[in-house]
Amino acid sequence: MLFLFGARIGLPIALMLTLGYWAQRRLRPAGIEEPRRHPLPKLVQRVFDEINALPAWLPTIGLLGVIGVIAMLYRLWVGLGASTNLNQAYPWGLWIGFDLFMVAFSGGAFTLATLVYVFQMNRFHAAIRPTVLTGLLGYTSVLVILLMDLGRWDRFYHFIIFPNINSALFEVSWCILLYTTVLISEFSPVIMQRFGWTRAMGIMRKITVPLVIVGSTLSTLHQSSLGSLFVIMSERLHPLWYTPLIPMQFFISSIAAGLAMVVAGATVSFWVFKRSLPQRLAGDLALFLPWILGIYLTIKIGELLAAGEIQMLWTSGIYSVLYGAEIIIGVIIPIVWFQFKRVLKSRELSLIGAILVLVGIGLNRFDAAWFALRPVAGYTYFPSLAEILIQVGVFAGIIFVYTLVGHYLPLFEGTLRREEEKKKVPALQPTAQPVR
Repeated sequence: MLFLFGARIGLPIALMLTLGYWAQRRLRPAGIEEPRRHPLPKLVQRVFDEINALPAWLPTIGLLGVIGVIAMLYRLWVGLGASTNLNQAYPWGLWIGFDLFMVAFSGGAFTLATLVYVFQMNRFHAAIRPTVLTGLLGYTSVLVILLMDLGRWDRFYHFIIFPNINSALFEVSWCILLYTTVLISEFSPVIMQRFGWTRAMGIMRKITVPLVIVGSTLSTLHQSSLGSLFVIMSERLHPLWYTPLIPMQFFISSIAAGLAMVVAGATVSFWVFKRSLPQRLAGDLALFLPWILGIYLTIKIGELLAAGEIQMLWTSGIYSVLYGAEIIIGVIIPIVWFQFKRVLKSRELSLIGAILVLVGIGLNRFDAAWFALRPVAGYTYFPSLAEILIQVGVFAGIIFVYTLVGHYLPLFEGTLRREEEKKKVPALQPTAQPVR
């Protein structure tokens, strides 16, 4: 009864209030404050001032996150079978497709850290903190969804104390857990700087490079190991996607997705936080994408040629459409798109190209985990309402936390302010003792 009341009455009212708050903030002329008949207590006034300093859409995002949490509690209470449409033929669906995409999307953290700390491309140093935060939130969301996807979620820790070294999932689980721990360590200097913990920051500076090496190794292992999960699915996965080389394909595409995330994030942070990398540096990062995507495309098409399956590109019906969509949208168009100097110099055009890469690689992950699986007689799958609400809630949580961190912590230290964008400035350089 309480759940029905909240779903039918409470949530619609809360949604209307948050949307109304957003509209009121958007429509009110700048610089005009509403008159107050009675002065508010200082603490209450401070809370109101802090809320008004945040983006107007943030309460709506927060509400979507709350709805997701309610759906999570419902799933944990009633069980996996009662709350989802997963079945014996489709044990993986929306959630696992999302996890595979988020792991690739978060690849920017290990890619950029390797470029800066291992290959000494210090001009990209200012993008480290936002990128590590994005990776940390991405991996945290993966852990949350994995918890939701476990039939016995109360035994989530069993892979730690009951190792199964013959399982690919065992290695993936450990790598994700350890790499998330590394990301927390890499991001910790941002919190330390905020609270003035200089001694702890000094310690973190000394172990930054070893952390990056460990993190890059772990990320490399599990990015490819996620592809290894599909090597044993030869009977279910369509030949356009099935190949012993799928671990390599997953790893290379994760590098492309990570770089595309950094390029897209540079524009989004420029709009939302009024601070970002200079577009010149974002364009330099985008220059890597055609090369990486070219290698990825060569392996994909070359494998089909070697296996004598190239004709499946146009003879497999809906599978040909799906495969063609992910290759054309996420690979071929971006390769051509980023050849133009005009694109590299424009935030908006670079964002479009980065989004195309992310859409194409996201489609690849959902194809492998869901769309490209051969159907089984008597079984179908479409996500339940609980699955969709949990997924929306996780997305909202990522946006909500990232916005709060960007507002209250020194996340964009070393980046340019919006008003400095048109000025000719030298490449950003890290301080003598770089802090993440």
